Formats: sequence, structure tokens, C-alpha cells
Amino acid sequence: MKTTVHRWSLRLGLLLIFAGLVCFVARVFNPAYLDASGMLHEPFYLVILGYAGLFSGAVSLLISFGTRHHA
Repeated sequence: MKTTVHRWSLRLGLLLIFAGLVCFVARVFNPAYLDASGMLHEPFYLVILGYAGLFSGAVSLLISFGTRHHA
């Protein structure tokens, strides 16, 4: 049972960290701009999602390393 939890939390943690990094890369390639009426358009949600992905991925990896089976 512990090895199953370890395996899934490890995969989930790596996936969430990768998703967080993808959000930061997407933020770099979507710059902020002003439209004709002077309204600022900025994809700030990507920063929030990026940090959320990194944080939840780190928590998942901590769970994974905590449930590791020691032989």
C-alpha cells in the first residue's frame, strides 16, 4: 500500500511542478499590453497558477518521500 501511495504521489508531484513551470513559461511568452482605450491586459493568473503548481507539487513530493518503503 505504501509503495502505491509513494508512486502516485511522486508522479503527481512531478506533474504539478512541471505544470507550474509551464505556467511561468507561458507567462513570459504572453506579455502585458495596453489596448486602444488604455486598459491593461496582463495574464497574471499564470503567475498564481504557477506558484500553486510548484507549492502543491512540493507538498506531494514531501508526501511521496514520507511514504517511501524502507527495506
